[in-house]
Amino acid sequence: MMTKYREPDLHSLFDQANRELEGERITARVVAQTRTRVMTRAVLALVVMLLSLLVAWQLLALPLLEFAVLVSQLLTNPLVDLGEGWVALAFLPVNNLASLLVLSTKGVLIAWKKLTGSSLVR
Repeated sequence: MMTKYREPDLHSLFDQANRELEGERITARVVAQTRTRVMTRAVLALVVMLLSLLVAWQLLALPLLEFAVLVSQLLTNPLVDLGEGWVALAFLPVNNLASLLVLSTKGVLIAWKKLTGSSLVR
């Protein structure tokens, strides 16, 4: 049952609580802080990734270059010594280990396609 007479202290407490909340300002502040944190973490991740890439480059560049030179020297060794004449120059593109590997791989691929019935057109 409602009464006309209300407790004055209780009424004043309800009047104090009936104020406008700061919802929009709090939301804007939280969004700004979140955006700042996300951007800070993104920049930090980018810096760490760049530094790790530079360190890896410095540690691995010289050994990888030496390996590439070694492989290229190995693959370009002549199979048969043909001397210094025009015959050596004519057979130079096919007189090495790399051409032998390419031709054998191509032959295996053609044989596999013939055996499986696949077309040779890619």
